[in-house]
Amino acid sequence: MALARRLGVLPLFERARFLSVAARTSKANRAWLRGHPDFTPPPLWWMHDMYSHASYELYTKTGRDTAAGIANRIDAHLSMEQPRVIDWGCDLGRVIRHLPTRYHRHGFDYNKAAIAWCQKNLKDMSFAVNGPRPPLPAEPASFDALYALSVFTHLSAERHTTWFAEIARVLAPGGIFLGAFHTTVRADQLLPAEQEQFDAGNLVVRSGVAEGGRTFTAYHPEAYLRATLAPHFDILEGPMPFFGQGLIVARRR
Repeated sequence: MALARRLGVLPLFERARFLSVAARTSKANRAWLRGHPDFTPPPLWWMHDMYSHASYELYTKTGRDTAAGIANRIDAHLSMEQPRVIDWGCDLGRVIRHLPTRYHRHGFDYNKAAIAWCQKNLKDMSFAVNGPRPPLPAEPASFDALYALSVFTHLSAERHTTWFAEIARVLAPGGIFLGAFHTTVRADQLLPAEQEQFDAGNLVVRSGVAEGGRTFTAYHPEAYLRATLAPHFDILEGPMPFFGQGLIVARRR
């Protein structure tokens, strides 16, 4: 993977990997569709690009479990019955479709194809495209909670600063931000120079591909997150383990 990144052929490598993954899951996917006739399948390529798999069953089960975890933290910190909630980076609606229907649910993403699919196939919630840079398509202080799951894990240092400020803009005072980040790394996950940078409390970014894509990767020391969030938010919880990443819950001042 590192060699493919350096040689500039990572997109070709990912395409080949997708074809292999799609072939291996085709039988299970056909069986899932037979057993769930009301299920509208998302596009396989975008599933692979966003989630590193092409399994309809995994898309459904992980979305349901993640939504339950997000709703649990929102309800723990907001006393309102019908909070206005943004899924920023909603991709193919994996999580938002399973949130409580009492929420006012809104999904934003920079991927126009994913938003078009959500608008066509997911009802009782709204979707809109956002650009790679702020602003979000929302008025100031117009939402009560915003969650971003593995969004900042694919952004540069500059975008971290501008997007944290933008999230604060669209949240009402006292609103809740929930973000999932790469706050811990395995012993062999980073190169020696990257590990040294991470241990020093600095953001580590692996680029060489289009920003925002799955293979553009950022790793977040806790000290870096606390300092970067501090101008706008008070951290309430975390980072806590959350489906392989670290979840931070913060309140907008």
